[in-house]
Amino acid sequence: MKRITKFKHGPEELEMFTFFDFCRYMEEQSPAYRLAFHVPNERKASIQRRVALKRAGVRKGIPDIVIPVPNDKYAGLYIEMKVKPNKASPEQMTVLRHLNSVGNYAVLCWSASEAIETLKKYVANQL
Repeated sequence: MKRITKFKHGPEELEMFTFFDFCRYMEEQSPAYRLAFHVPNERKASIQRRVALKRAGVRKGIPDIVIPVPNDKYAGLYIEMKVKPNKASPEQMTVLRHLNSVGNYAVLCWSASEAIETLKKYVANQL
């Protein structure tokens, strides 16, 4: 008989679960909650698969969470989620700067709570 092993979720993934549970709960309040999505860029793959993914448009440094809804000040909200002791890569920080330079609000958050507060302020035009 084949043994079934449990899938273990990492700390950042657990924070994502909390963030998107909140978004689902709030989805009737604003399109920003309803349209928020996760970019699954964090994967381990063979060299051949990484080459294929790059050709298909996967890019290093793209933030984890995208909210493609403008508010009164910004074109969209981008959140890179990290849990200490992890830290943002140089590519991630460069992409956040570029996104900010073209009219978005792009930020690094260290917890689901911080990301939720950022989204709530974004929706309320308080950033």
